[in-house]
Amino acid sequence: MSDTSSEDKTERASPRRIEKAREEGNIARSQGLSGAAIMLTAALFFMMGGRSMIGAMERSLRAGLRLDADVMRDPARMITAIWQVMGPPFAATGTFILLLLVVGVASNLAVGGWVFAPRLLSPDFQRISPLAGLKRLFSHEGLAEILKSLAKVIVIGGAAYFVLRQSLPALVDLGRESWIAASVNIADHATWALLIFAGALACVVALEVPYQLWSHRGRLRMTRQELRDEMRDLEVSAHTKRRLRALRNRFARGRMMTEVPRADVVITNPEHYAAALRYQEGTMRAPRLVAKGGGLVALRIRELAMEHHIPILEAPPLARAIYKYVDLDTEIPAGLYQAVAEVLAYIYRLRLARDSGSPAPTLPGDLRFEPPEEFRVD
Repeated sequence: MSDTSSEDKTERASPRRIEKAREEGNIARSQGLSGAAIMLTAALFFMMGGRSMIGAMERSLRAGLRLDADVMRDPARMITAIWQVMGPPFAATGTFILLLLVVGVASNLAVGGWVFAPRLLSPDFQRISPLAGLKRLFSHEGLAEILKSLAKVIVIGGAAYFVLRQSLPALVDLGRESWIAASVNIADHATWALLIFAGALACVVALEVPYQLWSHRGRLRMTRQELRDEMRDLEVSAHTKRRLRALRNRFARGRMMTEVPRADVVITNPEHYAAALRYQEGTMRAPRLVAKGGGLVALRIRELAMEHHIPILEAPPLARAIYKYVDLDTEIPAGLYQAVAEVLAYIYRLRLARDSGSPAPTLPGDLRFEPPEEFRVD
């Protein structure tokens, strides 16, 4: 079969294709979103706390200039003095850097979400191949990346020209101001410039994010043949699972016949269904279904029970409920606790009567063995 081109990929990506792509680290990302978010965060931080940072640096400078020479000769006092000098600016810049780190990570995860792909850590020589690089450069995606980069350069360049044109006269006059006033003015101009740059990047990101999502969906599109092959694989997988389940059930049925002689009671329909229960106080939380079956299997369970003198109790509604709702070798569900407890209590009384030679207790005439309404089977 000949190779299909990208124009043949007319089908949307299947959930399995998307999941496999995420496992390989192939997800949509927007680098411009992180840059715009970091710039905007920095601008807002300087706008709200820029003067506080300048004040902290001023206090640090003044404290450093006032240090006594005797303090610097004493190691214990020197460490305390250095912390008093460097602590405020470190706290301010540390908060700023931590905030930018959180915003950068969150904005990077906003498109594509979190993914852990160890496969990306393995070397891929295709990425450093000159031929593959030229092929990517002259592809549709390469052309789109070039146009996107040019758009960023034009937008950021225009923003930089506007900022310099508006701020240049004020920056020239900074030399005639005090260093405190000059620092405040520089912080104001930097905040204003960051806001403009963040706004310019936001305009680019508003177009980049939808493009990245659209491009990622396009890369994952499938041909009809790929879709048919995937459906065939899924069908084979489902067929294999059904065969394995059938084999497990067959082995379980063969093993359960060896468990019938160890059961405490066999509950019957009386002829259509049979369920063998076992309970060991102290080792089991609830009675466990060790064997069940219908038709000939039910008949065999009853025969084994009679051969090994296992009590057989006719309780048709309860037998049908256990057969339908309880899996083999599992505990009885909580909804059937009361009915099964009544059965076991009667069996224990029957055994005590047999051991002591007393007459067998009569079966209750009420609905003690009846399962609740939600476990009724017609």
